[in-house]
Formats: sequence, C-alpha cells, structure tokens
Amino acid sequence: MSVVDDIAKVTEQEQRLTFKAFNEETAYEIGSTIRDLAKADGVAVAIDIRFFNRPLFYFAMPGTNADNPDWLRRKGNCVRRWDRSSYLTALRWKRDNRAVQPDHNIDPTEYAVHGGAFPIRIEGVGVVGSITASGLPQRDDHAYVVRAICKHLGIEAATLALGPESA
Repeated sequence: MSVVDDIAKVTEQEQRLTFKAFNEETAYEIGSTIRDLAKADGVAVAIDIRFFNRPLFYFAMPGTNADNPDWLRRKGNCVRRWDRSSYLTALRWKRDNRAVQPDHNIDPTEYAVHGGAFPIRIEGVGVVGSITASGLPQRDDHAYVVRAICKHLGIEAATLALGPESA
C-alpha cells in the first residue's frame, strides 16, 4: 500500500473503532487480547492503556526491554496532542517529509511519531485516552492494537487491516 492508501485506511480505522463506553474492564479485555495475539504469534510487546488522567492497564511481555515504557509514553503523547493515532500522524508526516524537531515545539523526548498508539474515542465525548503497544516495527504495533479493538467491538479485523507496506 502507498502512504496515501495507508492514510485512508488508518483514517477509516479511527472512524469505525469508537466506543460507546470505556472503563477499567474494557482496558483489561483489550490489553489481554493484545497480549494473547502477540503471544500466539511468538512476539513480545509492552502494552499501556490509559485515560489521559490515569493508567488503566500495563503489561510487559518477556522479551521487551527497559526502553519500551518510554516509547509507550511518547507514542501516547501523540494521541493526546493530536487526537489521532500515532501511526496516522507518522504517515502524514512521512507524506509531507516532516520530522520531529524541538524547534517546531515538538520535543523528541516527549513525542514518538511512530505507530502503536490508538485513540480511545468515545461516541459523543471524543478522545479520552490511548491504547498503545511497543516492541515491534511501528506498523505491527499499530496492527496489534487495531486487531484487539476490532475483536472487542465485534468488527472483522480483516476489513480494516492494512495491506503490505510499500517500499
């Protein structure tokens, strides 16, 4: 898929993957699903699910490392700042040849414009937090989060899956 195609598909994901409600149980279910999907595939991720004012779920699988919590935080900060997934931001910036730079008031120690953080968007409310995975290439981190949300919402994940990445 081209960057433009990916932007369109991730935009569709964000439009369709909204919640009527979201609480601690929802976070646990989705976080556990991400873990189960990754474990079944033989990969390791760290997972952070949070409202913007407090954490709801955290799990680091064996094989993750001490850098993953910082990646989770910085990816989640992208959702908080721009109200969209960190991967959609990364794709748009790639399309526009833009980079994280302190002189643009975007501190790279605070923001990781890489895929893996997805907004918790509640119908009639807006974005209230993020679901984030770290440990794999950004497209894969993003995909695990999307697959878990799809499962929770009863949406066939294949209908929202990204195709193969173009070179």
